[in-house]
Amino acid sequence: MNEKVLIPLILLFVGALLMAPTAVAQDIPSVYLYVNDLTSPPTLLRSEVDDITYICYQVDNLTSAEVAVLIVNSTLPLGISQFAVKTFQLNGIGKAGRDNGVLILVSTNEHQWRIEVGYGLESVLNDAKVGSIGRSTIEPAFASGDLYSGIYNATVQVGQEIVDHYNGQASNPSLFTWNWKGIAITIAIFLLTGGSVISLRGVYRRSGYGGGRSGGGGAEGSYNFLIRLVRRYQSNRPRDAKLRAMRLNGRV
Repeated sequence: MNEKVLIPLILLFVGALLMAPTAVAQDIPSVYLYVNDLTSPPTLLRSEVDDITYICYQVDNLTSAEVAVLIVNSTLPLGISQFAVKTFQLNGIGKAGRDNGVLILVSTNEHQWRIEVGYGLESVLNDAKVGSIGRSTIEPAFASGDLYSGIYNATVQVGQEIVDHYNGQASNPSLFTWNWKGIAITIAIFLLTGGSVISLRGVYRRSGYGGGRSGGGGAEGSYNFLIRLVRRYQSNRPRDAKLRAMRLNGRV
């Protein structure tokens, strides 16, 4: 084929791929296996991401259930409940046909958390269970400023419940999948440069999910550094007042 005809066709093909609508709405982030820290600046260190990723991978490998962790600066204007449901559904978290996904969502600006549970895991992770997990792990750690420990411990407890009580089949999860847009761009650059430039960067991307059915099952809560400090101050006030009275009476 003539080069003058081939090049426009390649550019048209690449442009069509780039402009094609994606499965995720504009205000909903793309979520991949397993830990997605989208905050700026990042909330987690690289080593902390690796620690949590290892837990999620082990749960996936043993049970086929998929646990995704998502940290964002804000869930507005949707709010954390709708944001979690839409993110869960549009990203298809969980295996196709099993809907065995869990989304652990944290919003740093709003000081809120939510654990969203797919249909296939609701018998294992009911609302009361995930609510208890969030309140016992996420809230106390976050209130003291330790976001990593809160997320890590919540992931461990969610994962342990799945491993202990979910009868899913073990799997060998694929962490990567073909990025067809990246492939098209790579081919276009290769052809346009006469084969002098080629890069495999972008050919692979983190694998997504195949499930996504959730009826809003799960639990959510909030944490606030100022509230914790106020409560601590108020709890100490009676003792402080007693000490002041004792000093006035010359007893201390």
